[in-house]
Amino acid sequence: MNDLTRYKLLAGAKVPPAAKLLYSYLMDRAGGLHGYVLLSGKKLALEVGLSPSTVRRNLHLLQRIGLLRITARYSEEGIRLTNQITFR
Repeated sequence: MNDLTRYKLLAGAKVPPAAKLLYSYLMDRAGGLHGYVLLSGKKLALEVGLSPSTVRRNLHLLQRIGLLRITARYSEEGIRLTNQITFR
C-alpha cells in the first residue's frame, strides 16, 4: 500500500490520532500490508512517544475494527514472547 492510499484509508477511519500514528508506524516497520511486526508494547511506546497504556488501548481498537490482528506468542517452554502484529 502506498502512502497516499494509507492516508486516505486512515482519514476515513473513526479512530483517535494515536491509533493512526501506530498503524502508520507499524505498517512502515512491517514493510507493507501483508507484513507483520514482532515488537513489545513497551518498545513500541518508546519508539512512537506514547504511553504503554495508550499503545495497548489503540492496538486493541485497531484489531476490533479489523485493520490488524494481534497474536500472542510463546516459547516452547511456555514463556510469553512479544506479540505478532499482522496487517489485514
